[in-house]
Amino acid sequence: MITGFKTTKINNRSYYLRYTWAALAEVSQKYGDEPDVFDPETLSFVGSAGLREKHPELTPEKLMEISPPLVTFANDVQQALTWAYFGDQGIPEDGVKKKPILIGWLNRIIKRLQPE
Repeated sequence: MITGFKTTKINNRSYYLRYTWAALAEVSQKYGDEPDVFDPETLSFVGSAGLREKHPELTPEKLMEISPPLVTFANDVQQALTWAYFGDQGIPEDGVKKKPILIGWLNRIIKRLQPE
């Protein structure tokens, strides 16, 4: 059984985000360890990489054209990325053996998505 799918809605239709290691490597190669998912161009690429497995028609160009609500889509992408790196346990609070840079950008994303 393959796990780690995050459902996202775009124009009232459900899509499935999942980041394979290949997708994670592609994102890391293009944007490094801290992709700014609040930049529309970056989000379209990172989002497309996570959608590609089930929805290859949603290319970065297509996502830019559709323009789903940025914060909502970024939140869904962030949740799917978190699962890809940490599984269903989420980000551990007692320290992580991952690169501090990765944790830094995940924490920044989480802080930006929390209501003030």
